[in-house]
Amino acid sequence: MLTEQDTKLIRLGIQPTCWTNDDFPEIGDTTPFQVILDETKACGFEGGSTGHNYPKHLPSLKDALERRSLSITSTWVGTQFTAEGQYFATLETVREQIAFLKAVGTRDLVVAELAAAVNQVRTKAVLNDRPVFNEAQWYLLQKGLNEAGRIAAKEGMHLCYHPHVGTGVQDRGEIDRLMGGTDLSTVWMCLDTGHAYFASVDPIQLTRDYIDRIGHIHLKNVRKEVMNRAVQGRYSFYQSICEGIFTVPGDTAGAIDFAPIFELLVNHKYKGWLVVEAEQDPAKANPKAYAKMAFEFIQHGLSR
Repeated sequence: MLTEQDTKLIRLGIQPTCWTNDDFPEIGDTTPFQVILDETKACGFEGGSTGHNYPKHLPSLKDALERRSLSITSTWVGTQFTAEGQYFATLETVREQIAFLKAVGTRDLVVAELAAAVNQVRTKAVLNDRPVFNEAQWYLLQKGLNEAGRIAAKEGMHLCYHPHVGTGVQDRGEIDRLMGGTDLSTVWMCLDTGHAYFASVDPIQLTRDYIDRIGHIHLKNVRKEVMNRAVQGRYSFYQSICEGIFTVPGDTAGAIDFAPIFELLVNHKYKGWLVVEAEQDPAKANPKAYAKMAFEFIQHGLSR
């Protein structure tokens, strides 16, 4: 049972990717950011991350958020630690995003190593054509994350690594290697239930095994029928999204059982953001309707 005290620990957010898409901007690109913010608020959520069509001018962004009493959940860095000559540039990008986090009053920096990643390449099979890191690359990645984590921690921030399909940290063995080789006090995990499931990683077991290191959560559901086609047909990430592989928690078309995940989070008194992230085409899935569905499902699931 979710107590009143627990409700103060967990905050519910939703990403603008329910309305549009940062990797493939033409998906929902006609949706003004004001509509995204208005519907985020109307459905009961406390905030979300920024989208590609949000104001780049910080005072304008803060004004739009404050007028709706919304918060930024996190910021994102696609790291390049394993790319030649990009190690120190990546650390500088981390510092820039930490400055943004401080400016908007939030703490979670979500990162994923995108060097040679194929999730943004429309002609590559997202599960099959991804990079496989060699020993030198693993060394650079773990060293870089440890350094970035220390930088973030000194500023009161949480660096949370996001295992992501199409990258060199996709399957369970790679997740374990990354988490085992990074500092447990400064490098957290961003649990993404949908990416885990798509990569044949059990999101319930992943939550159970890393509950003490989960610092940020993306709640994403998966349509199993579409996933099966994506695996067999070697779909790109773009094709998978366009075919409707992802949906929200609470959609009966989704395959993930969230009840054990909610139970684990409540029992361990998880403190942080639960952020709905369903990368759907808004022309096929009404964003506000799905956002409302997800909010009601999560509220009910956490209070059982």
